[in-house]
Amino acid sequence: MLIKSSLTIIALAAALNAHAQSNGESANELLQEADVVFRHLDNGQIRVVWNGAAKFVKDRIERDKFETSILETRKKLGTVSRRGWAQITRIIYTNALELPDGLYANIDYATTLATGATVFEKVSFRLEDDGRWHFTGYVPRLQQGAVQ
Repeated sequence: MLIKSSLTIIALAAALNAHAQSNGESANELLQEADVVFRHLDNGQIRVVWNGAAKFVKDRIERDKFETSILETRKKLGTVSRRGWAQITRIIYTNALELPDGLYANIDYATTLATGATVFEKVSFRLEDDGRWHFTGYVPRLQQGAVQ
């Protein structure tokens, strides 16, 4: 009986932990979302990224302009040969100019291009009311920490 009770407690704890992580705490969930976004960006499937973007992003930029901007940016970078995440940052914004209140996340990557050059990419998300992370931005940089 003690073993059965212990297993029930372990299962309950695992379920509670999974529920807590579904509220934006899971780094793995963020990394999976970022992998999906990068897969689409690398394959030129910008419209798919647009479709999954946060509502406020869609309200601020027209789809065609979004697609053109991302495609031009990606064309300048060239082909990616390797990408590895370096840092995940979560931040809660309240009363911020131009951003809806909520939990946001930035994931920074060090990316090696086919030319051998290294660039740094940041992909950003907002945890929406549906409990999922939605794309809010993409910024490639030539230097770590630099805003271009």
